[in-house]
Amino acid sequence: MSPQHKLRAGGVSLDSNIILDLYLTASLGLLNDLFAERMLVSDFVLRELTQAAIRLPGAETVNLTTDEEWGFFRETRRRHPGLGVGEVGAITVARFRHATLITNDMQARQTAEELEIPVSGSIGVLECAVELAVISGQEAINLLQAMVREGAWISDELLELFRQKVLTQGD
Repeated sequence: MSPQHKLRAGGVSLDSNIILDLYLTASLGLLNDLFAERMLVSDFVLRELTQAAIRLPGAETVNLTTDEEWGFFRETRRRHPGLGVGEVGAITVARFRHATLITNDMQARQTAEELEIPVSGSIGVLECAVELAVISGQEAINLLQAMVREGAWISDELLELFRQKVLTQGD
């Protein structure tokens, strides 16, 4: 028996890019199906979503309030100038809420890993959905392919590894 997916428990701090990928494929409800009452969104990410007229019902908005949070936010921005405020906000929320960062941004993922913050992306979300039988392996593959058509960058190798994994998960 394989171990449970790391996204099955604990809070998740969502970056706007993962939300956008699911929004563009009309699959935003999947986040609620998987992470009801565990979704955290920084106020910076919320601002980005609001500008794009995207709503994410069920997510708790987290504002940075302490000097420690603001210090971490400023230091992360200073050390990683390529990150936007949404990514840094999501990383900060993950750090201080002991949550997993969910992002598809490579620099945000690398920064989280450097800071020893658990991180996942679209593939992890879809793997978890298959493991929990929220969607089938084939539905997950179709959804990931739709995300790629809408602009998400997933290498052919990664897509093939994902396909093999989720199609054998039901075995």
